Amino acid sequence: MLETIDFALKIAFFVLTFLWAGKILIFRSDKQIVINPIVMLIAAILAILPPSSSTELIFGFEVIKVRIALYAIHCLIILFGLFSMRKREAIF
Repeated sequence: MLETIDFALKIAFFVLTFLWAGKILIFRSDKQIVINPIVMLIAAILAILPPSSSTELIFGFEVIKVRIALYAIHCLIILFGLFSMRKREAIF
């Protein structure tokens, strides 16, 4: 079950990252100053984590649960950024 969620979030991560990169190239905004470092930090943490099949614990949590949480947070931040860039009177 967790492997399926992990796989689905990896696909969402991939698609949303390319959408965000396209928005960065087309539009320049102040929102990118806030969102880009957070997105890069999450991607860097995901890159150094061991594979999901690993039985290691990180801060007392299983690796796959940490990966799922980071993928979900990343997707939510990107969706928030895409939504706020779309509106004229955005949240920032």
